[in-house]
Amino acid sequence: MFQWFKKQYETEGIGKIYNIVVSQSRRPELFAEFSVADTLDGRFDLLSLHMCLIFKRLKLEDNSHKQFSQSLFDFMFQDMDRSLREIGVGDLSVGKRVKEMGRAFLGRLEVYEAVIKVNDISLEEALIRNVYRSDPVLSQNASKLAHYVRRVDAKLADIPIELLIRGEFTFEFR
Repeated sequence: MFQWFKKQYETEGIGKIYNIVVSQSRRPELFAEFSVADTLDGRFDLLSLHMCLIFKRLKLEDNSHKQFSQSLFDFMFQDMDRSLREIGVGDLSVGKRVKEMGRAFLGRLEVYEAVIKVNDISLEEALIRNVYRSDPVLSQNASKLAHYVRRVDAKLADIPIELLIRGEFTFEFR
């Protein structure tokens, strides 16, 4: 009987977490200060980057949050599906686009988890490839964005898991 309450409680947390991440990743300051393109791709990149940090934080715990992580992932891509339909992507191509976005996200997740641990230019290189699409002008901001990512990652690591899964945390821009 208590499992039902736990699952409902966690489900509410999933929506809260996702909304917090979306709000943070859509902050105009992020696009302006780090020269991220305010396009569908740029928005996906910042959302993916912040979600990767959340998933990385969830992995710091034991496997008890594995299902929660999967539910959060599913929630994210249900929203991607809905968003693509809202902007007028044809029904026949939505599934294909969501699969492509899923593969791109999982690739980023793997790379970001690996390079954030290392305090060298690997994170900057990953950001240049994934966020800046190797644009030499925009890529000049990769070191600032990498610094932001490491700072957010460290702050997330300090948040107690109970607060995180309930969606009771905030991001700080600076």
